[in-house]
Amino acid sequence: MLMKVFEGDPVGIVRGEASFSSFEFSVSPEAKLSFGEFVVTKNRNGEWVIGTVRKIENMNWLLSGGKSNYNSLLLDIHEYGDSIGVNEEIRATVRILGKLSFGSSVEVLPNRVPIPNGEFVYLASDEVLEEMYRPTGGSMEVGTLLMRDSVKISLDVDELVSRHFAVLAVTGAGKSNAIAVMVAGIVEGLGGTVVVLDPHGDYVRLRLPKTGDELVNVIDARITPELLDSDELAEILGVRRDAQIQRTFLERAWDTVRQGNQNIGGRELLVKLREKLNEWVENGGGEYWDPFEGRYKKIENLDSNTKNTILKVVMRISRFLRNYGHLLTSEDLLAKIEAGKVNVIDLAPLEEEQMKVVVSRFLRRLFEARVDYESALKREESGKVDEELLREKRRIEGMYPALTEPVLVIVEEAHIFAPQGEESDVARILGRIAREGRKFGVGLGIVSQRPNRLNEDVLSQTNTKIILRIVNPKDQEYVLRASEQLSKDLLDDIAGLGRGEAVIVGQAVKLPALVKIYDFKKLGGNYGGGDIGVVERWKKRVAAQKAEKEVERLYGELGVDVDW
Repeated sequence: MLMKVFEGDPVGIVRGEASFSSFEFSVSPEAKLSFGEFVVTKNRNGEWVIGTVRKIENMNWLLSGGKSNYNSLLLDIHEYGDSIGVNEEIRATVRILGKLSFGSSVEVLPNRVPIPNGEFVYLASDEVLEEMYRPTGGSMEVGTLLMRDSVKISLDVDELVSRHFAVLAVTGAGKSNAIAVMVAGIVEGLGGTVVVLDPHGDYVRLRLPKTGDELVNVIDARITPELLDSDELAEILGVRRDAQIQRTFLERAWDTVRQGNQNIGGRELLVKLREKLNEWVENGGGEYWDPFEGRYKKIENLDSNTKNTILKVVMRISRFLRNYGHLLTSEDLLAKIEAGKVNVIDLAPLEEEQMKVVVSRFLRRLFEARVDYESALKREESGKVDEELLREKRRIEGMYPALTEPVLVIVEEAHIFAPQGEESDVARILGRIAREGRKFGVGLGIVSQRPNRLNEDVLSQTNTKIILRIVNPKDQEYVLRASEQLSKDLLDDIAGLGRGEAVIVGQAVKLPALVKIYDFKKLGGNYGGGDIGVVERWKKRVAAQKAEKEVERLYGELGVDVDW
């Protein structure tokens, strides 16, 4: 492959200490060089080597004496006059990324040969940088190199989805914008299926740049009680885990009501549950269904304390029906997912514990459907017929057609669902998807503004990390520990990033890159989120009050009462 390796005249000459991993060079006075810029030079074997500028120092040999103070420097300036500028030097330090290999594409291979003094240093050409970062498979553009806005950066979508990714940053650094850009690239550019679990309703007004809302499917998160086991129901009702008697009777009543009412669901099922518990209290006992033995058993001689305990559960059910009854449904959330679209699951109306239960059940069913479908496909391809798997495959094709192909699940505010040091059903299924999802076509993207509160097992399984500005040292250390590809010097860059700027490392990008993520709204898209304009709201109210007072004054001068 023939291409221009460098741009323009030399920007410097190698001098001083130089090794196979770094070198210093004296910068040409005419050169415009910035921190983070890409430069090339040759090693002792004459091979082109590429690196990034990690340090730039300005020094003056006439004014660098160790004994100089302000007064002596002032005397030196008067004495040396115009010759001071001639002794000015800018010195740069470069971290070597590797040596360039030119085949069908540009590769960066390990460099094991030092850089000789006296070699000229050049700015790397745009052409080399574009080829160096160009993915080999299906890809999508997410932005440009931070130091070269002429060089587009694309991510390998196979690696991004199958090996999972994380988007991490402080509030206001541009996480939602980055997710919107990626979603648009996957859905509009590649026809992919994406599910966004949205706790704050940030994406319910999502509009893609090319297709508007045509490929956006907003799904209101609802609770389908018939899909829950008794422990999940207890979590939603707010029954404490240590309230064993309450949970025991709730489980018995729940098993009994579902056994006797298999054709009803939603709110009606919880009403039946409340009726059954009240019936036991009024009668001092009754019958309950034991699913393990497959028969009804007796509850007898309930004492007053036990009755009061059961009534506490009844009160919780009544309170839940009063406050959240409108969130109950018998519809299947999974069946609402549409292929080739971004499916936004709006979780905002739910309380945090309710979100966890809904998300846990949803993800578990989604993952199991993908496992069953891919297992059936493999059986078919091998010629080994499994009638049970084939029936399940046909059921999935009929009920959940979007799950007959790979799907990417993006979890916003992931620290809510998989917090560090906490075992829960939703954390377990996220961990399983992170470990096994690539085998069954379930990709995982986790998004968080509090990385150190994230489950480390889940975070460490994300092989591409898009890290926007992070200033908390604990968050920085945690991200570094969970990221094999993140070096200490890249970590130092993270605190200094501006809005929409990111460090991208991992398998979806050939080399670590400092990237300016595209502005989604400038691309023609839109999404919710963002901060409320507090001062603007106040000013609007003050202006309205002033206008009202002015009207009252004018009417008062005319002797007319104002009827608002």
